[in-house]
Amino acid sequence: MIEKFLNQIIREPNRQTLHKAKLELIDWIGYSIAGTFTKQAIPFKNLQKELPKGKSLNLFDQRQLNIFDSAFVNASVGNILELDDVHRTSIIHPGDTVIPAAIATASSKPINAKEFLKSLIIGYETAIRMGICLGTDHYKFFYSSATCGIFGAAATSSYIQNHDQNKKSMLRRLNYAIQLATMNSSGIWQCRKGEGEAKQYALANAARSGITAAFLAQNDAKTPLDMIEGELGFLKAYTNKINYDELIKNRDTHLINEVSNKPWPACRHSHPVIGVSLKLKEKIKKEKLDIENIEFIEIETYKTAIDFCNNPSPTNEIEGKFSLQHCCAISLKFEDIQEDYFKKNVLNDVNIVNLRKKIYVKSEKQMSINFPKNYSAKIKIKFNNNLELSRKLDHAKGDPENPMSEKELFNKTVNLINVNIKNSNCNDLVERILNTDIENDKSSIEWFEDLQQIINRKEY
Repeated sequence: MIEKFLNQIIREPNRQTLHKAKLELIDWIGYSIAGTFTKQAIPFKNLQKELPKGKSLNLFDQRQLNIFDSAFVNASVGNILELDDVHRTSIIHPGDTVIPAAIATASSKPINAKEFLKSLIIGYETAIRMGICLGTDHYKFFYSSATCGIFGAAATSSYIQNHDQNKKSMLRRLNYAIQLATMNSSGIWQCRKGEGEAKQYALANAARSGITAAFLAQNDAKTPLDMIEGELGFLKAYTNKINYDELIKNRDTHLINEVSNKPWPACRHSHPVIGVSLKLKEKIKKEKLDIENIEFIEIETYKTAIDFCNNPSPTNEIEGKFSLQHCCAISLKFEDIQEDYFKKNVLNDVNIVNLRKKIYVKSEKQMSINFPKNYSAKIKIKFNNNLELSRKLDHAKGDPENPMSEKELFNKTVNLINVNIKNSNCNDLVERILNTDIENDKSSIEWFEDLQQIINRKEY
């Protein structure tokens, strides 16, 4: 089985897929840099000051790090703002681990833009296939972005190190890198039951462990070749419902093309509710209705969204981003979702509190059956005069069926950077990535040297 898996993840991408990899890279740059300015990033910001110097990108500082610490530190910030990319059916955020691992590894070996983008596509394909194979049974207890992200990090790093070798040699080392990565796959969901940085640490560890596995394989480390599917292997240990076919299935497209991008800084499970709420707010404004006259709001959605985000009384920013009630209330109040709307002054605002109290949440059977293929929500609002408004959404903004435009992604990244770094010139970097002629430019990429220059302008 492993040979079929490897041959699937190294399939040659088309131009559209390579362009999608550019967009995921640009998206990651914005939400990860912005993440370094948050309270949750402080432990990692302090830690990186104690790490040895190197020649790899450091999102926190102009002081560069060694390859392994670069992957660790840069992967720690991707999920903080809840703006990271997401693949629905695998339920993972592949960019959080794959991109930091790729950037760190690329600092050790010259690589052109096309091969670098191919490494991202391979990393995404590896992590996502593993996530789909493990399924929702695994997701009940494990943070799949970490447990599967390590395989994406290992694959992308191994490809960068071996892209110029013959196929047999490249596949052999890729195989051992992925097999070795099984030994460090970790991340449990208890991390979301309170405050702290455990969730960030899981991704940081996955990225560093992934490239460590790749470098060990590069130095002839070996392992049994059935660490994934063996009777005491990774799959048997991590889920009771293994879908082996998902690892080796022939697909018409690369899975990176199914990745969603988040327009709003909240848990992805809240995005369907946000999308419906914003649409209903448009109707409320058009009809000149007053949200103060709302009698009750009923939210129907899939069970996992409720398991993760049923919190009528959030007390901090993290809880707010994992609260369907709060996300609905601020959508109806402010007609938008911004980072500041999760701060305590808004969480405790009497008007928001009263609106949240009017919201009732329940799971809907068919939506729950359709998850994770569809992240759906339906909202009914009843006013005191018995007027009712309702709307349903099957595809949240940012999903492939309802995508953010290239311009929206461009603006998302530029705005996230410019609000934190003065005179960043990040527009130039984003345009350079978008406009790179990947077919004809065979020179080594300089994107990350340019990105480091942006970081060097930071002022905390």
